[in-house]
Amino acid sequence: MAKMSNTMIALCTAAIGAVYATGYVATLPTEAQSTATQSHRERIQIQQPSSTINEEATPSAPQQTTSSTYKDGTYYGEGMNRIGSVQVAVTIKGDKITAVDITNCDTHYSQSYIDDLPNQVVASQSSDVDVVSGATLSTEDFQTAVDNALQQAMNS
Repeated sequence: MAKMSNTMIALCTAAIGAVYATGYVATLPTEAQSTATQSHRERIQIQQPSSTINEEATPSAPQQTTSSTYKDGTYYGEGMNRIGSVQVAVTIKGDKITAVDITNCDTHYSQSYIDDLPNQVVASQSSDVDVVSGATLSTEDFQTAVDNALQQAMNS
């Protein structure tokens, strides 16, 4: 095998770096997508039932609600993108997220990358979890799947 010159090595290295940088920039979410995703997460977390007491008429009366945010049960959701999909089962009991299970993870990366995310959802009671470095798209799939399941729990 012939030895490559230093010039050829430098050119190949620069070409690989340019391809990597282009791919990285192309996969970054646009500002509009980031804003829409954050807005959706805020709606899921903030949406509460309306009060049954007119607060203007009785300012000292305690606020009461007539129903819970989530209906008890197990709900399923899925998040997909170009590298695969993540499916989850979210269990609700007493208006709280009691369990989250990853039922299927069909991505380029092993499920082990995102195995800690279900515990974060139960702890925070929302889909707003830490992004896993190296598995950003898998994390986003997981968040979308949990959001879909929680949306079903709210509409049931």
